Amino acid sequence: MITHAHPFKLRQLQYFLAVAELRHFTKAAELLNVTQPTLSHQIGDLEGQLGTPLFDRLGKAVRLTEAGALFLGFAEAALKQIESGRTAIAELHGLSRGLLRIGASQSFVRRLLPPLLGTFTKEYPGIAIEVYEMTAQRIEDGLYKGDLDVAIGYAPALSPETELEPLFEEHLLLVVGHGHSLAHRAEITLAELEGIPLVIFPREYTTRIVLEDLFKKAGIAPKIIAQSNSVPVMLGMVQASNVGTIVLESALSHEEDFKVIRLADPSPTRTSALMWSRHVFRSSAAKRFAEMVRQSFSLMVAPPKQTRSPKGSR
Repeated sequence: MITHAHPFKLRQLQYFLAVAELRHFTKAAELLNVTQPTLSHQIGDLEGQLGTPLFDRLGKAVRLTEAGALFLGFAEAALKQIESGRTAIAELHGLSRGLLRIGASQSFVRRLLPPLLGTFTKEYPGIAIEVYEMTAQRIEDGLYKGDLDVAIGYAPALSPETELEPLFEEHLLLVVGHGHSLAHRAEITLAELEGIPLVIFPREYTTRIVLEDLFKKAGIAPKIIAQSNSVPVMLGMVQASNVGTIVLESALSHEEDFKVIRLADPSPTRTSALMWSRHVFRSSAAKRFAEMVRQSFSLMVAPPKQTRSPKGSR
């Protein structure tokens, strides 16, 4: 039987979520910077108020009971609402202070975001900024959990909980060194990449999934000799060896000395987008940053430089 004589305390929910995540009282106590007896006492009080155990104690480890697993979602939702309330109250202070947490795909972090972030910090020096380079799945998880305020990634969304606002369309391009056998080409079909050594993103990146689908439709098995989650590493391999890579044009800098070749039949593109959680409060800082993104990206995005190709070459 649940008693309503003593309402839940915020710290009890925080303690419960920490133990539920770590499955260990000692580790949770260390994370929360409290003593284990204090943590155990607060969890015990919470269980008493709910009238049921939330954890099965298995020596030093613990696991959620059926009631604990059920209560977990409600506790997470309650803390999200409290955090949204705090953010809303902080909005009363305008953009003079606060925190802006941004998730972004690697190509944006590398070239497009830095100048925009510089402009934002000059205009709003009281807003602390945290920028995280993340995969699509981690971005959407962060938005859903309220760990990110806004993000920049690519359509389509993986979750119905994510709202997308398309920004611009950009091409996937083949990049090789000037000494590569394909360096004289201005354009190449996907089918012609059969047997060409490539270094590309691993499968946790949606760009890799897009490429694999395109290769399948083109009827080829690409010769992938290496994979990396770092654009600089892949471009470094291109520069130092006879491999090629396929990246989005926004990942390329005009100062880098590579041969960029258009892909054709089909010409693969991806649509970049602002990304929001449908259920998390949008702070003034996030909305202002999004406005700056909309205003700036059409001017910032330009095709990387092309090396002039011999007349008649493809």
